[in-house]
Amino acid sequence: MSLTQYRYSQAISGFFELPTENAVRILPKHLQPIELHHGSSVLNVTVFDFTDSLVGAYREVFYAVMASPYVRPGERIPKAAFYAFLVATTTQAAREHAIERWHLPHYMKDVSIDFEHTGKRVTVRVEDAGSPVLDFAISEHAWTTADDLYQSFMIKDAERYKVDVRMAGRFTQHEEETGELTMREHPLCARIRIDEVSSYPFREIWMKDGVQTFRELELM
Repeated sequence: MSLTQYRYSQAISGFFELPTENAVRILPKHLQPIELHHGSSVLNVTVFDFTDSLVGAYREVFYAVMASPYVRPGERIPKAAFYAFLVATTTQAAREHAIERWHLPHYMKDVSIDFEHTGKRVTVRVEDAGSPVLDFAISEHAWTTADDLYQSFMIKDAERYKVDVRMAGRFTQHEEETGELTMREHPLCARIRIDEVSSYPFREIWMKDGVQTFRELELM
């Protein structure tokens, strides 16, 4: 089995309430959104600082709607499943690699992604040609180690794909609602009614010094 690995110094991830009506408009017809409660689904924003990959070091932000995972009898149940509807990176090489190998939709310009650490808090700013696009902050809780299974869904033309992804590294997670999210009007957010997205995450994840491992892409 072919495995593709990406090493990262840190990855921060927040989960935000999004109207289910908006989630359904984004998801392909064969995927169902996860609901926190009736009428409220989940938007995920994740930012990576990749230090080593097939295309070198780069940073990445992706926007995803959380969907019901695909589970086979007797197999490990994924911790979560993502449909990434738009990704942005700091390098052209990273963008071309992810489009060709993983069929992930991308914003076709380089963006800048900066991490700022203040005590137990990290803030990420994403800018496009000097204009702010996203400000996203989370805080740490108790640190441990994790090696979790996730799924990512993709589409290309009429074909539907799934890939299993393992995230291993130092790990902190909590639901203290201490994070913040500010999105601006921009093509990265064009499919979201940003005034209807919660401004704080109900769950925050921060991983450090880890490896993201993709298994082979599967047709569904």
